[in-house]
Amino acid sequence: MRLRMVRRFIFVWILTAFFCVHNASASASMKRSQLVGSIAPDFALETTADTKVALRDVNGHGVVLFFFTTWCPYCREKLPLLAAERQKMKEGKIELLLIDAGESKAKVKAFIEKQQLPFAVLLDVNTLVAESYGVVGVPTFVLISADGDVVWMGNELPDNYRKLLTR
Repeated sequence: MRLRMVRRFIFVWILTAFFCVHNASASASMKRSQLVGSIAPDFALETTADTKVALRDVNGHGVVLFFFTTWCPYCREKLPLLAAERQKMKEGKIELLLIDAGESKAKVKAFIEKQQLPFAVLLDVNTLVAESYGVVGVPTFVLISADGDVVWMGNELPDNYRKLLTR
């Protein structure tokens, strides 16, 4: 009996989440499509190490923004890929900025330490940066050219990301 109740709860939760995301994604996808080809919104965020990083600090470089959360299993799958690509990105003058959306500094810091991540993580605690980029789900990748234009947005890092950033 209890298992049946748990299954119903999970089903209702998934169904509710689908409708919420579906309705929100209509306006967010319009924002996303408007954002591609335009200048990337600037931002300044603190890292878990208490340093401030602004998008304008990496002018002249291609940028990969990776919006994620610690609880997202799909995001966690992407972290080894990013770790493997990190050196190639540096060699190609591409900056990688990981942005945690909506979680506390303590939670993100504990996650970084537990996972032994070699990344600095920016904290978008109030999700204002994620909202300015039209992010409705994680993981979300945003590619920004050296000129500061958004050239691509999606839930996967495209295989040709270096080519997209060096147009």
